Amino acid sequence: MKSLAKYLSRIGLALQPKADLSTLSLVMAAHSRAIAFENFDVVLGKRISMARPDVEKKLVDDMRGGYCWEQNTLIAMALEEIGFAVTPLMCRVRWGKPDDTEEPNTTFTHFALKVATDSGSFLADVGFSGINSMAPVNLGMGAEPQALPEGQFRVVDSKHANFHVLELLVKAAALRVARRESALGRPGVLELVLVTYPAARFTSQLFTCRIIGDERHHILNNEYVIRTGHGVDKQTTTELISSKARLLELIETVFGVRLEETEGIDRYL
Repeated sequence: MKSLAKYLSRIGLALQPKADLSTLSLVMAAHSRAIAFENFDVVLGKRISMARPDVEKKLVDDMRGGYCWEQNTLIAMALEEIGFAVTPLMCRVRWGKPDDTEEPNTTFTHFALKVATDSGSFLADVGFSGINSMAPVNLGMGAEPQALPEGQFRVVDSKHANFHVLELLVKAAALRVARRESALGRPGVLELVLVTYPAARFTSQLFTCRIIGDERHHILNNEYVIRTGHGVDKQTTTELISSKARLLELIETVFGVRLEETEGIDRYL
């Protein structure tokens, strides 16, 4: 990483970091609140570079956000600089997908991290936007629920050998509403497909998300949603965005993103 100090300033942390669980928790929470999840470059027709210096420049120097590969690449660089041992994980997103008992029906499109700390190994993921934990998830607790800021999570064995599943529990019921099966890997061909394939999620809509206080703020195309709480207890308010000017206002003032070029940013309104 070119400048750990500049990254810590970008996420609003003033501390002497150590490679321990406390620091990991602080960095993940601060990163989640400071750097928006967004796909604006794809909407604007720009290519995304996953070269580490380019990711750092975009998300730190240029005050931009990014999607999972960018977000977790950046925090991995910072954690490694602090002294953590970080293992990249390729993940299959199971949120809202049909049952795959017979065989997998999604591929490895998500990127997260396994981080070794003084208290064991934890899942770190600051790039899953709406449904994830901004706190580390203990990978060594098995099926025991973990009370985290965004709800109760647990890690269980997958039906498929040598994989694990992350689940979010709703009302203490073992509902598989968020499942990610993980394997070792690094960004590559699949990352390119996600941001170039015409039918991919990130090439067919505008999306951004940021945590502010106890709220999650989202824009999906022309809808601006503020969510408080989670699961069946969540409450939402929705605004329909009717103009490019309002969209740009929200992008800058709520999501903290500075766009130098804006031609076409409103094509999903």
